[in-house]
Amino acid sequence: MWYSKNSKFLIILFMLMVAATCRAQYHPQYSQYMFNGLALNPAYAGSQEVLNIAALCRNSQWGNSIEGAPVTYTFAGDFPLRNPQLALGLLIFDDIINISKQTGAYFAYSFHVRAGEGKLSLGMQAGFDVQRENQTRLILIQPDDPMFHLEKLNTFMPNAGVGVYYYTPRIFAGLSLPQLLAYSPNTADSYKSKITLSNTMLYGGMMIPAGRNIFIKPSALLRYTGNGVLLDMNCNFLMFNEKLELGVSWRNSTTLVGMAQFRYQSYCLGYAYDFAIGKPGAINTSHEIMLRYDLKIKVKAASPLYLN
Repeated sequence: MWYSKNSKFLIILFMLMVAATCRAQYHPQYSQYMFNGLALNPAYAGSQEVLNIAALCRNSQWGNSIEGAPVTYTFAGDFPLRNPQLALGLLIFDDIINISKQTGAYFAYSFHVRAGEGKLSLGMQAGFDVQRENQTRLILIQPDDPMFHLEKLNTFMPNAGVGVYYYTPRIFAGLSLPQLLAYSPNTADSYKSKITLSNTMLYGGMMIPAGRNIFIKPSALLRYTGNGVLLDMNCNFLMFNEKLELGVSWRNSTTLVGMAQFRYQSYCLGYAYDFAIGKPGAINTSHEIMLRYDLKIKVKAASPLYLN
């Protein structure tokens, strides 16, 4: 029998064991979800009506004495086609926690129609997740124990998602299921898939005028994880012709988030800081940085099969 050198290592290992039983049911968490729409919903593609790209890094901390805290890198880009009803998007993310690394890549396609004062978008995406586990990084008290064979495991998991998104210049709302399939262990080296409602997301927000060049932007995100419901409630304030945005979020009575966004011409820089509340001695905090660039151009393509 083997054990770790300290109890904190056992806690990390237990979390990894839980994650291994619900691999594709996990979706990266973002505090700046209102600025990272493609990560929530494939129907978001093309809603800005310009070609834009965004990069985001989220780094969590579990205290100086614990290594392997989650780190997430995300790249997203979307653009409308020459037919204004069609748009494409690309989402790539890399989520790392201790010895486990999940990489995903998804192509999104959306169809937009006029609906009242705004537009209704129907979207779908297809792609894959690759789960890697480097068990050789685990520390065994008895390295030659024949009961344990530490390996480097790689699991390829294709997946797909759907969503609907409604937006006007002042209101947005979405309902999505980014991953239709969940994977669970079948044998020692294989996994089986099934249709799941885990990671279903319902969200929305609005812009409320509150004075000269000042807007209040409340929003909320409700996410079903399969084990419960997570609720994010957010309120941002836009000032100086929308060049500065400050806000605060509350997540499930356990996390408080402060955020700021600065816009200069086509560039947008966002920062969010998460910290635990209501739990004495809690050490979980997160830093999230996002850079977004709007190219202010439309792609002249007649269909997603021919870009010129």
